[in-house]
Order: sequence, then structure tokens, then C-alpha cells
Amino acid sequence: MSDNSCDLAIIGSGLTGLSAAIAVYCKNPELKIKIYGIPFDSNTAKKGEIENIPGIHKIVGVDFIQQLVEQVQSLNLEFTQEKIGSEHKEGTPKEEIMEKIKQEFPILEITNELVKSISRSDKSFNIITDQHSIETRSVIIATGLPELKHTIKGEDEFVHKGVSHCAVCDGALFRGKKVVIIGRGNFVARGALFLRKYCRKITLLCPNDSLDCDKRFLRKLDLSSNVAVKYNIDLDGIEIYGNQTVEGLRYQEENEMKELSVNGVFIELKDKPDLSYLSSLNIELTEEGFIKTQPNNSTSVKGLYAAGTVKSELDYAPILMGDGYKTGIFVAEYLE
Repeated sequence: MSDNSCDLAIIGSGLTGLSAAIAVYCKNPELKIKIYGIPFDSNTAKKGEIENIPGIHKIVGVDFIQQLVEQVQSLNLEFTQEKIGSEHKEGTPKEEIMEKIKQEFPILEITNELVKSISRSDKSFNIITDQHSIETRSVIIATGLPELKHTIKGEDEFVHKGVSHCAVCDGALFRGKKVVIIGRGNFVARGALFLRKYCRKITLLCPNDSLDCDKRFLRKLDLSSNVAVKYNIDLDGIEIYGNQTVEGLRYQEENEMKELSVNGVFIELKDKPDLSYLSSLNIELTEEGFIKTQPNNSTSVKGLYAAGTVKSELDYAPILMGDGYKTGIFVAEYLE
């Protein structure tokens, strides 16, 4: 198989995409797989401590992704060594055999190329990236949900000047400072709990009447003396202000304008999936804008599958791992 073709392209290199790759590889190690995306820019990598994975007591999101990347890379090595053992003949240098195996089976590859479009021909898909064009027999969409940006007044003006979209990435930069975190769900709850270790005061602004997070997170937030949660905050009424950097934030609470003196604002809002690069496929979507799938995670386009939150799956690490792995099994069967 040439360098500009593969059996499977996985769009998304986070928890779901990597789990799918491992499943496909274990079922058929002779399939050539390309994974598109930056693993350490995934939603899982930006989470704090994850405590709900069976068999793993507690792990930081970025460390978990690191382990998955190493596992994916080790599968290549393991398979190559097995093939060398089976094909090695006395008198033939192992290096020569290894080079031959690599040419025959360039199996798993993770690339950070940006996918610009995916189209369908009679027997394959054509993927256009910012650097290459490649043909593939099948595709798994596992991009997760993007950050919702450009929604808060002053957000764009103060990005990298006190405004961040990742509490776990940048929280330590605000050690001893007062900060605000905006959002809801387990993702923002984890972010607030992470920030409490560094920041003097954290105000969580929730746009709903509930955080919609696990009760264990709520209990921890309630017991945190430096965390205050405000509910039913209109996102349109929030304004970040300052001179060169963030100096404060205004928000409306119960028809009253409030003001906080803060040094940092973490915006942890999630958007609906951006599927513009699939526009030529006319893929069937749900009313909410997620990819519609069958029980085997296949879509309305033959050979195209979707896994994880991009199809509105619950954002829990074990579920995303299982959904990715399940999709990988079905794709491997489809390719066979």
C-alpha cells in the first residue's frame, strides 16, 4: 500500500480515537491506520484528575493520553518484532528484515495534519489535509466537541492576556490569584477543582440552574472554601475588562450587575461538533447537530463511522473508551 493510501483514517487522536485504533490493530495488525490530530490537544488531555476508569484509581488526563500514545506506538514495534522472528533466516541481517517489514506494514501513524475535507468516491474516501491528499477505505470520526469561543465580551481581546480556554493547561500560571471559570458539566467542575490548588479565589459562573455534574464533584466544590458557584448567569451579560491584561469581570445575577476583581478568566464552554469538512458527504445528523449512527456506529455513508461525543455520547472516560473500541471492532470487520 502506498504512502498516500491507507485502510482506515481516524479523525481525532483523543481517548476515543486512540481506543478505536488499538481495537482495529489488535483485531487485524496488517491494516494500515492513519490517525489525524494532536493527542495532547484533546479534551481528555485537558482534564484534571480522572477517577472513574475501572482499574485505575486516579490519573491526570494528560498522563492517560501519554500512556495511550505510547501503547499505540508500542503496537507497531511489537508487531515488527514478531514478523522479524517469523521471517528471519540464518545469514540474513535483522536490520534488512526490519526494513522490509516496515515497507510492507507501515501500520499505525499519528499525524497532526489538519483535515480540510473528506469526499467519497465509488470505493474509497479522499482526505485533503493542509499538507497532503490521501485515499482510505474507511473513516472513523472521533473529534469530540470543540471549545465554544468568541462568545464572551472581551474574550478575544484578552486571549493569552488573562483569558484561557484550559484551566488544567494554564491554572498554575495564576498561583495565588483570583480567577473566574465559566461553564457547566463535569469538565468545568474538574477545572474548578484543579484551580483550587493554585488560586486564592475561584468563582464559577454557570449558565444553567444546575452544574449538571457528578454529585461527587458537587460535594468537593461545596467543601472548597475558596470556590463560589453562581447559577443562571446569562453569558451575553458577561464582560471581561482591563488595560493590558485582565483586571476584572462584570456579570448579571438576578437582574443585578455584579463586578469581580480578577486576574484570570477560564472559559470552559463546549460547542456542537464542527462537521463542515464533511459537507460533500451529506451525512445524516440528529436534530441537535450530532452525527447520527446505527448500533454499530456506522453512519448513513458506507464506510464512514463515528464514535464518542461527536455523536452525542456521554462524556465519561470509560464510555468514550468503550465506544471507540467498539467502533474499531466493527470497522475491522467491515474492512475484512
